[in-house]
Amino acid sequence: MTKTSKYSFKRAIIAIMIVALLIFSTMPFASAAELLDSSRSVSITLDCSKPGYTFEVYQVASLESNSSSPYETKYTPLVTEISSEIKAGNTKNILLKLDGLSQLPATAVSCGTFDSSSASTKTFSNLSQGIYYVKAIAYPAGVKSVENSVVALPYFSNNSWVYEIAPINLATKVADDTPTTNKTITNSTKGNVNYTDVSLGDTVEFMLKNTTAGSSSMKLTTYTVKDEMSKGLTLDNNSFAVYLADKNGSKISDLNGTDYDVNITNQAAGENTTFNIALTETYLAKNDFYESNVTYLIVTYSAKLNKYAVKGTEGNPNEDIELEYGNNSGTDSVPGNTVYVYTYGIGVTKLNEKGETLEGATFELYVSEEDAEAKQNAIASGTSDSNGEVVFYNSNDEEILLASGDYYIVETKAPDGYNVYGKVIPITIDVTYNSVFTNGTWVQNAPENGIATCTVTDTVATFPQTGGHVQYIYIGGVTLIISSFVILLCTRRRRKSTDK
Repeated sequence: MTKTSKYSFKRAIIAIMIVALLIFSTMPFASAAELLDSSRSVSITLDCSKPGYTFEVYQVASLESNSSSPYETKYTPLVTEISSEIKAGNTKNILLKLDGLSQLPATAVSCGTFDSSSASTKTFSNLSQGIYYVKAIAYPAGVKSVENSVVALPYFSNNSWVYEIAPINLATKVADDTPTTNKTITNSTKGNVNYTDVSLGDTVEFMLKNTTAGSSSMKLTTYTVKDEMSKGLTLDNNSFAVYLADKNGSKISDLNGTDYDVNITNQAAGENTTFNIALTETYLAKNDFYESNVTYLIVTYSAKLNKYAVKGTEGNPNEDIELEYGNNSGTDSVPGNTVYVYTYGIGVTKLNEKGETLEGATFELYVSEEDAEAKQNAIASGTSDSNGEVVFYNSNDEEILLASGDYYIVETKAPDGYNVYGKVIPITIDVTYNSVFTNGTWVQNAPENGIATCTVTDTVATFPQTGGHVQYIYIGGVTLIISSFVILLCTRRRRKSTDK
């Protein structure tokens, strides 16, 4: 190799070394800045957009100072019950074990609470390095489960240590489900669970369908269904039945009478009846209510239409007021719905041929034409007043209330001097209903004021009464006898005059 070539080779080697040195200087390597800084504090930020939750942050392990490797951490347990899981550093197993403890020991350090009703975000700053447990300590009653969290800080990622984690979205870790309550009429005469129309004394059957709440791990302390029944219905206190049902509404099991209380707060005649059905705290502490196949708590009961019922389109509303449920954290409620019971009446206006009202005409009311023709099985009767108006009353002297449909009227007695209207009078309570609740009622068309009416006109009697007829013949006979006697007397006097 020549002297020149040797010089060139050395220059090339030097150039290569310089390039290599430049490349090496730009490569990442474990410098002092990348080692774990055990003096730094850490922070945890929690997010929860759902109100009603309270979370508490606990330190369950502290970080041991370890400078032997920038990638390794070791922990000192603060909760001895899970020491092996903490030393292994397995956060999944740590969470499982912590959730399994009935309560945390006093050695776990509380770092504060986060109430989602006050704010949707909170940051816990200036925490010492270690492992932290985020636990839900209060939650709405409708919650079935909450997934707690375990966080180890700092942790090594992308060739550096992370001392502050991204916000934990706790709302995504919550399985909540607001329960519902719904009232229906199970024996509706109109094929609609929201309304029916019935007659006085008829029985209306109701069902309250309530979804369950809570879970076996988050049990309720209260669960009460509140109801208000209108004054037109008389509650049957012995008709209550309560049972658990699946998602299809099929019965799973009955509740015993000791599992719930029926509390009737008002049942005065002519007033609304308020009552509630409350599951006992003892029953709610059991697991039956929270089984996976249980979806509904069903309550059934019945009532009879009474004389205080309102006739017409206003109807007799019956309200499922609310379902109230709660746990140790508080109480919540959801409103129910309202169903309606309708009833109607029948009236007669009695007139003479001049269109004047007649008092004293008696009528009977029947449910079939055959009974009306035979004048048997009358359900009510009434007599026209001074205004010619007839109100029908049953045998208990209660104004009759009727379901819509066909009825038949017969006049059984006419006022003095008038003939009885001899024909059966058909009358229809003609009612149609809407498919949706409109303007405060399900009724689309009904008789005015809820009363179907008809006008019956009587004619003047064409023959005198029997008493008057007998009196007329008697007077005529006496007159004839007297006349005959006078004629005979006159004839005798004439004969005597002639003889003389």
